[in-house]
Amino acid sequence: MPIHLFIVNRLHPDLYEDLRKRFACDQNVGVILDRRLGARRMRTAPAAAERRRAERRARPEVDQKLQTASHTMIVRGPSESASLREAREWVEVIHDRVGAIREVLDSYDRLRREAETIKQAHERLRSDVDQAKRELEDIDAAFARALALANDILSRLRGGSTHPTG
Repeated sequence: MPIHLFIVNRLHPDLYEDLRKRFACDQNVGVILDRRLGARRMRTAPAAAERRRAERRARPEVDQKLQTASHTMIVRGPSESASLREAREWVEVIHDRVGAIREVLDSYDRLRREAETIKQAHERLRSDVDQAKRELEDIDAAFARALALANDILSRLRGGSTHPTG
């Protein structure tokens, strides 16, 4: 991260090229061409509600200087470098946490789908068990009738009564 930053007025592209070439090998010096055109709002009447939370340009003095000069230089102190480093670290931590949250949500969705599949299988099994129970009751009733008929036939063969006993 350059400690010295030259901002060159857009009306002086030759100076920009010269400074850029001169400091190309110096990691502590950066050279940029001012891309800002001024206030972006072109209306003279104020907006109904200000949507911007605060002035986005952190250094309004740079705008003032570039209105009258070909360039300006900003010196970044250690606190700015530390702030940028901390911000970068914070963004990396947030990025990692977002990834972890995404993994948890993906796992949740997968488990929810699996649970739904298990629920459907359970409902099919419950239906099959109910059907088997009804069939078993039918078989039991048929078996009871067959047993009653067999007892009646056995009783007749032994010379018992001709009427089935209850």
